[in-house]
Amino acid sequence: MLTTMKNQQSESLSKPSAKFLNFVARRLSLFTAFLVTSVVSTIAFMSSATAQLVYQVTITGSVLQYPFQRTGFVVVSPTVTRVTQNDVNPFEVALASGNPYTSPQRGAIWLATNNNLVGSRANLDLAYVNYNPSTAVVTIRPDSRIAATGTNIFTVMQGITATPYQIYGGYMQLQFRNNFQQIAGQIDVVGRGLTFSPWNRYTATISGVRVQ
Repeated sequence: MLTTMKNQQSESLSKPSAKFLNFVARRLSLFTAFLVTSVVSTIAFMSSATAQLVYQVTITGSVLQYPFQRTGFVVVSPTVTRVTQNDVNPFEVALASGNPYTSPQRGAIWLATNNNLVGSRANLDLAYVNYNPSTAVVTIRPDSRIAATGTNIFTVMQGITATPYQIYGGYMQLQFRNNFQQIAGQIDVVGRGLTFSPWNRYTATISGVRVQ
C-alpha cells in the first residue's frame, strides 16, 4: 500500500495539472499571435489611408519606475466599426512610439482604439472612446475583454528577451488645441506580460504638433 501511495504521489508530481497545461497553451498561442502581428511596422501605422490628422508627439514618463522620453505619433481617423460591444467610437485614435513587437525599447508603445489603425483587416473595436466637443478632450479606455488580441502593448526594456505587456486597463486623455494644430494630454495604463510577469504600469505626458 505504501508503495502504491508513493507511486501515486510520484505520478501527481510528474504530471502537470490540466489547468497548468491550459495556461501554458494559452500563453503559447498568444506568443504566436505576437510573432504574427510583429510584421506590422510603425510605417504601416503612419501610412494608414484613413488617417485624417497626424501629430508628432513627445512622450515623457516612466515604466516600471524607469524614466524615459521618446518621440511618437498620434493618428486620428474616422470611425471604423459601427457594430461593437463597447459603444460606437466617435472617431478612432492611435498612439505609436517605436515598435514594441519587433524592436522593444523602454517606453515603446502601441495603443489604438481599433486594430484597423495598425494594419489589421479585422476592424476590431478595442476601446471605449468619449469626446467632449466643448473642451476638445478625448478619453480612451482600453476594453479589458479584448486585451488578449495583443494589439495594444508596451515594453519596459530593449532586446529580444524583453517582455511585451498587453494593455488591460487605464486611460489615455488628449486635448486638441489651437484649432486642432496641437495636442496634449496624458496616459496611465496597466499591462500584463506574456510570460509569468506581474502587472506593470505605464504613465506619461504627451504633447505635440500636427504634421498632416
